Amino acid sequence: MRITHLVAGVVATVTVAALAAAQEAKPKTEFTGNLGFLSASGNTQITTLSVGEKVTHTSGRWVLSQFASYVHGETNGKESANQLRFGARADMDWTPRTGGFVGASFERDAFAGFTGRTDEVIGALWRALVEKKDTLRLEGGGVLTQQKNVDGAEENFPSARLGVNYRHAFTKTAYFEQLGEYIPNLKTSGAYRVNTESALVAPISGHIAIKVGYVIRYDSRPPEKFGTTDRVLTTGIQLSW
Repeated sequence: MRITHLVAGVVATVTVAALAAAQEAKPKTEFTGNLGFLSASGNTQITTLSVGEKVTHTSGRWVLSQFASYVHGETNGKESANQLRFGARADMDWTPRTGGFVGASFERDAFAGFTGRTDEVIGALWRALVEKKDTLRLEGGGVLTQQKNVDGAEENFPSARLGVNYRHAFTKTAYFEQLGEYIPNLKTSGAYRVNTESALVAPISGHIAIKVGYVIRYDSRPPEKFGTTDRVLTTGIQLSW
């Protein structure tokens, strides 16, 4: 899994970026937290908990971000969902519309067939649309993946990555956001992943909003005996500062 190499790389990247960012003026830090909970009883007993957070620090040309999310579910007293994701990323602007980034993330989802997946990513970005209400960012780059499946098998392979981030602002604090990424495996022909996330946020106060999110994660070559597609619909409270 090359965890030591991964941790060292992320620490080095964030340290270098932080030192450079410290020399820039007017730094800004933003926090966003999400919480959703569902409990149903009677003929069927269902409990679902989803939590997530993201911290973004902007200073001059640098943007440092960190995220984490967790989804847990039980149906009739038996665990039916357990997804964990966390990661960090550093972005640097080259021009007002272009830039580069490097980052790493870890994911665990035994119900999708793997107990650990580490992605190390590097690439470039282009802000194709920068308007008052609409923004569109396109990304391209490469990924190194280390994955351990529930049967003990391990996979290590390089991939390409194409990403898109679109946001439409209805008001200053209400918006719709669409994220997507296509990750073709460069080692195995016909193997690829597609991840999308749709979010609608409507504020109810200065720091509190209602968020509805829908995530689709598709793997064309999942571990044996597992399905290709996972879908997660969440509704809950979003806190931001």
